Amino acid sequence: MSETPTAFDITLRGAAGPPAVYRAAAGQSLVKAAAVAGVRFTTGCLQGRCAICRARLVEGAVTALRRPSPHAASNPAARADGCVLMCSVGALSDLVLEPLGPWDLTAPTTDD
Repeated sequence: MSETPTAFDITLRGAAGPPAVYRAAAGQSLVKAAAVAGVRFTTGCLQGRCAICRARLVEGAVTALRRPSPHAASNPAARADGCVLMCSVGALSDLVLEPLGPWDLTAPTTDD
């Protein structure tokens, strides 16, 4: 009997710079997990409408974490362009993604 993973490795890769790798808990949005890990990338509405946080899904599987916004053009986990909306999906496995915008690695913030 195998255990269901509770967190997954998320790899962001792109044309400029080395890949960024962080962990995302099951059921956590990829944007929130990145913020905790100190990875910042371009986001907009954080509700699945603007598609600024889209990334091409290269490997792995994701699930939508919420119903699509009434103004959303598509399912955040299964867009026709092969991308996912990182604010509205969670990982079902380890992932390799190619964000369409740049990202920045910063020190994680803590609430003391």
